[in-house]
Amino acid sequence: MTSISAPNPYATVAAGLQSSSARVDRDATAITASKGGDINPTDVVSLSSDALTFKALTKVAQTVDDNSKRLLDIFA
Repeated sequence: MTSISAPNPYATVAAGLQSSSARVDRDATAITASKGGDINPTDVVSLSSDALTFKALTKVAQTVDDNSKRLLDIFA
């Protein structure tokens, strides 16, 4: 018999947060390394996008936690 397993939502969120955090660090470093005010606009846009991704992932984590609590309440 083939078993189907769903990915752990907490692990998925954690991996996304780590990836997003690494991108924020990369883009922030690129911006601060810019000399003479010659900042690459792509880095700024990417940093903003990464920050929004990080914020969205924290909301996903909160939703997963809320749903887990509801599920425990149902079975309690």
